[in-house]
Amino acid sequence: MSALFIDRYPDLPRAPVSVEPYVSDAYFEKERAGIFRRCWINVGRETDIAEPGEYFVRNIDVAGASVLVVRGSDGIVRAFHNMCSHRGNPVAWEERGKCRYFTCQFHGWSYDTKGALVHVSDRERFFGLDPAENGLTPIHCGVWQGFVFVNLAKMPDESLEDYLAPVTEFVDGYPFGTLVKSYGYRAVEQVNWKTLIEAQMEGWHLPYLHKNTLAKTATDKGKRFTHAALRCLGAHGLVSSLPPESFNPTPVTAISIKYGVGTFDAFAAEGEGEGKGPKWHGAFDLYHIFPNFYLGLLRGTYFTYNVWPLSRDRTVWEVTGYYPPATNAGQVFSQAVGGVGLRDTLREDAFTHEQIGRVIGSGAKEHFHLQDEETVIRHFLAQVEARVQT
Repeated sequence: MSALFIDRYPDLPRAPVSVEPYVSDAYFEKERAGIFRRCWINVGRETDIAEPGEYFVRNIDVAGASVLVVRGSDGIVRAFHNMCSHRGNPVAWEERGKCRYFTCQFHGWSYDTKGALVHVSDRERFFGLDPAENGLTPIHCGVWQGFVFVNLAKMPDESLEDYLAPVTEFVDGYPFGTLVKSYGYRAVEQVNWKTLIEAQMEGWHLPYLHKNTLAKTATDKGKRFTHAALRCLGAHGLVSSLPPESFNPTPVTAISIKYGVGTFDAFAAEGEGEGKGPKWHGAFDLYHIFPNFYLGLLRGTYFTYNVWPLSRDRTVWEVTGYYPPATNAGQVFSQAVGGVGLRDTLREDAFTHEQIGRVIGSGAKEHFHLQDEETVIRHFLAQVEARVQT
């Protein structure tokens, strides 16, 4: 049988996929070591630390690491392990802030914004201590399109630019720098992280799960969903949706459209021709950057997902939406409607994730079956498997 998407990737298996990786503690431990301690991970936006001395802390529990990201006094963005060289106490206790020095609140050792150890209390009582060799432990850090990535490996397998390719060539030209954070949500779910990741890798579920939200205004009633594009891009993936043949906004959404771009109407936007800007595949292009980051690109707005495993069956889902800076009340209203619309749609996803998490470990099923519209899920699972086996 010929298939629209998977036929382009003959190396991808078509057999049912095992349930075991979702329920095995041993497999999760392999994911810690082979994925989250070795891959490039997005931890924030460069605008979060716009000025010298500004910092934020990202705790990556799955890797047992607390990451301190700071813009140094020289303007360079750096990342360090948030751990004092004396006894291991975190030097930054707040989630974000601004300072000239990081001073450990246990015994007073201090570090500058470049990570150098600049003060040791009672230094004369230590034995052969060299401050130059005991600064904050650096973490490999890079910035792409304003997104800050870190790699916890002592020596990454590849540079950030090589790791992200070829997503970079498709996304280049999107106006990330002109859009600012408008809203954000955070949910802790009782589910394996892969289930959460995979649920966003296909739109096939849209007319079923989201029949009373997104599907009500931006799909063709009774029509089977087909993706505009599904692509495997190195370690990463793309899921793209076509605009619906008709768009029927709710009264509130119709008002919001008068003042700015929302979420539902952006999903329904017509495609653009070739030229300057990103290479669009549909009305909505959702890029999965392995292992746990999503970029959802729409015309005039975008959103991100960060998925953080806490344990085999517990995961944090962070959602952030970006719009042009609001300059009047109408634009604030429009953005609020867009943010609430996406929130309500994703609450349906989150409920379903947890329903799966409740029963997946029962032993009732040993395998799942994936169809052609779920090709990117197969690619994702292949990337996971390759890394846990190395």
